Amino acid sequence: MSRSLAGDTRALATRARRALAGVPGWVGGIIAGAQAAVLSLLVVLAPATAAVAAAPTPDGSVSVDWGAGVSVALQVWLLAHGNPVETSLATFTLVPLGLTLVFIAIIAAVARRFVAPTWGSGLLATAAYAAAVVLVEAFTTGQASSAAALSRTAMLAVLIAGPSVAVGLWRGHGAQFPWIMQVPPQVRAGLRLGLGSTALMLMTASAITVVTALSGRRAIADTATSLGADAVSGVVVAIAETAYAPVLVIWMMAWLTGVGFTVGEGNVFAPSVVATDTLPAVPLLGALPSAAGGVLVWAPVLVSVMGAVAWWMLRHRWTAPIPTISSAVVAMLAVGVCAGLLSWFASGAAGPGTLTTTGAAPWATGVVAASLMGAGFTVAGAVTGGWRWLVGRPAGQSGIDTP
Repeated sequence: MSRSLAGDTRALATRARRALAGVPGWVGGIIAGAQAAVLSLLVVLAPATAAVAAAPTPDGSVSVDWGAGVSVALQVWLLAHGNPVETSLATFTLVPLGLTLVFIAIIAAVARRFVAPTWGSGLLATAAYAAAVVLVEAFTTGQASSAAALSRTAMLAVLIAGPSVAVGLWRGHGAQFPWIMQVPPQVRAGLRLGLGSTALMLMTASAITVVTALSGRRAIADTATSLGADAVSGVVVAIAETAYAPVLVIWMMAWLTGVGFTVGEGNVFAPSVVATDTLPAVPLLGALPSAAGGVLVWAPVLVSVMGAVAWWMLRHRWTAPIPTISSAVVAMLAVGVCAGLLSWFASGAAGPGTLTTTGAAPWATGVVAASLMGAGFTVAGAVTGGWRWLVGRPAGQSGIDTP
């Protein structure tokens, strides 16, 4: 009888659920948090050890330095949790957000399967995951870790694991939030509009990233060829490039607003200007914009267009002037906070020398994105209000509809 990896995985999950069926919920929460930490670590450990095994040794011997592979994997794993990695060359703080998203998906999946639908079990799963991250940092850095550094690591791990566990429990067991109905309807509608507008902006930035990557495919191929990587190390480089792809999308979001971003000193990318001095031999950087000026200076108008589109999609909720204005203000605040936080997450040191500063300015990106979205809201609201005034509104409609 043939076997498959998917079948073996399902059978293992079934056995694990049966083993946890008779234990208290709080024990399941602790085990689930530790399990999520181990699985996320294996995602990084497997390619790192494979690269070390395939790399030739300096003296030509067949011995493999497995400790080096494990050390690199642990440092990359900690970097994905926001923990800086210090080396003899430089301090790396630019987070590989792709890995972070993978870890979030793993935590949510484990929580959905194994965490009991109680507050205590969810909190213990979050605490167990955070404790595992702190232990790994203490083991990796030894006595170099201070109490403040470990506390910061624990806080970042909780910020990653907490919402992920909550999403997993919600997906697995459902949840009701009656307190949401106590929030004013214009605030709820504004948050919906702001988050939707931010999602549209990220989708557009992703599409622009694909276009720039296709236009720079020759530079990407030449850079990848110059690295001289073999089959295994080539796969590892591809995984590393994919881990930083979300960072590139967020950079393109800042580019779309007109603020632009920097990749080290002397390398500025914006719709109005592209100034490059020296870029490192990283294939992913071949996907950066290579053109500026001309019609590209009108790129920020697309942000206002997206705001107008989001407003139009939710037009049935906008009926009275005062609640409409309040919701638009809330939506602008939501867009500004999201754009600023995303830019902050996608900024940091990516290497030595000039690469100690990369990314976009969070404050500028947030303020400009909110202002451009507000312009789109204003235009869409004026057009919608004028149209309703022309055609007349059915009697009895006033205020703002409940989301």
